[in-house]
Amino acid sequence: MPTGLIYYFFSYFVVSVILSLLVVPLMRTLSFKVGAVDRGKGRRVHKGVVPRLGGIGIFLAFLIPLAFSLTRGMWDEFHQKMVGILIASTVVMLIGVYDDIKGASIRNKLIAEVMAALIIYAWGISITAISNPFGGSISLGWLSLPLTVLWIIIVTNAINLIDGLDGLAAGTGIFICAAFFLLPGTDIHLQLTYVILAGALLGFLRYNFPPASIFMGDSGSLFLGFFLGATSVLSSRKATAVVTIMIPIIAFSLPLMDMFFAVLRRYYRGLPLGEADREHIHHKLLDMGLSKRSVLFLLYAVNVCLLLLVLFIVMQQLRIDFLVIFFLVILSIIGLRLLGYIEFLPTVKEMMKNYEIGRKRKYFNYVIRKFRRDASRSTSLDELWSHLNDLMKEYKFSSAEINLNIPSIQNPVYAFTNNYIPSTEDSVDTPTTTHNSASPMSLAFPIIGANDAYLGDIRISKQMDDEHFLCTAEMVRALSEEVGQFLTKHFIDRTDA
Repeated sequence: MPTGLIYYFFSYFVVSVILSLLVVPLMRTLSFKVGAVDRGKGRRVHKGVVPRLGGIGIFLAFLIPLAFSLTRGMWDEFHQKMVGILIASTVVMLIGVYDDIKGASIRNKLIAEVMAALIIYAWGISITAISNPFGGSISLGWLSLPLTVLWIIIVTNAINLIDGLDGLAAGTGIFICAAFFLLPGTDIHLQLTYVILAGALLGFLRYNFPPASIFMGDSGSLFLGFFLGATSVLSSRKATAVVTIMIPIIAFSLPLMDMFFAVLRRYYRGLPLGEADREHIHHKLLDMGLSKRSVLFLLYAVNVCLLLLVLFIVMQQLRIDFLVIFFLVILSIIGLRLLGYIEFLPTVKEMMKNYEIGRKRKYFNYVIRKFRRDASRSTSLDELWSHLNDLMKEYKFSSAEINLNIPSIQNPVYAFTNNYIPSTEDSVDTPTTTHNSASPMSLAFPIIGANDAYLGDIRISKQMDDEHFLCTAEMVRALSEEVGQFLTKHFIDRTDA
């Protein structure tokens, strides 16, 4: 790199660092005035009250020198695209500011992120191809839009999620900037952008290093993640031929892996995917007894290794295929498992079990809809009982019977026994279960006719060692309504007559 270019980059770097050092303290004062503070409790790893509008300081320390640089030289394609990225990034930063001060719902933040990502795409910045495992690349065509938007949103929220430890998000951002800055063939203007952003982050890190006196908040983490996600698309297109979307994946692998496991464990536990917890990578390391600074330096070391891996792949002109990514994922899973981060195998088994249950629920919903359709078309009791028998067999009920609340009727009017499943003589008036696997689970519910008239009861039983009831509410409602409607129309009215 020419000496003049080094001085050029260094001068902008120093300016952004100084601006950050000057502006960030002002944001502390502003945070207290508007009530944008974090109180150390719950899942928080800090103590006391800490202001959280540092992201505005990062943004201003970055925007001022970048805007100055954009006014220098000829106006070309890069300048046009950078304006689009800045507009979109500002939208995301502002929703982050609102969240830091007032609090924004996950839905509203996601809407803002999608809108900003669509601005990026409309400005001509998109992922148009991905690497082919057998060489070359695969053109995405119409998939370019959803993949571009998805990538930017994933990176945005991945950076947002790791911002739970003093200095982690800012330091990770600096390393990612370094990775893209050092990629051969990257546009000089784009390199300058990464230099300025790294300077703004470094100046902020002076106040965010443990123990932090200010946080970047969502205003900073969302802006940082969104901007890096958007510019990573440009970096991939501007750099050498071997650099594809796989290089950004490697560069962002620490926050992406943390986000992947966050989604996995929340799904495994049945929690909302947007619900915060205290089980991110840095939380687990802290729980092992490491200090904040030890955890921070350890994760910085991981970022350095990832940076060196990116440079090695590019310098050696190695073909990046899915096999490389696969081994990276496997090594990451092994490392996280050794740290006790997540019980991966039980989680996978639970996911497979949940998938199978979901598949069966769809089937039983179909069975219930079919029974409703057939029952509504029945013209005789025998025909209705035939469809009812089909439903009993599909659910593998042990026994079932219907007793009507009509004195002149001999009960039960309907009785079903599955010859392949042991039945029971027990009868109950309310839903009950037993803990004995040899005994069935019994359920009783009323038949409701026209004008909410009580017509009788349906009693069913099912073995506990078999599948439990699926779509119970839907099944009970279908039996009560369809049997009630048929009896009212074809049986009760004629009996009254």
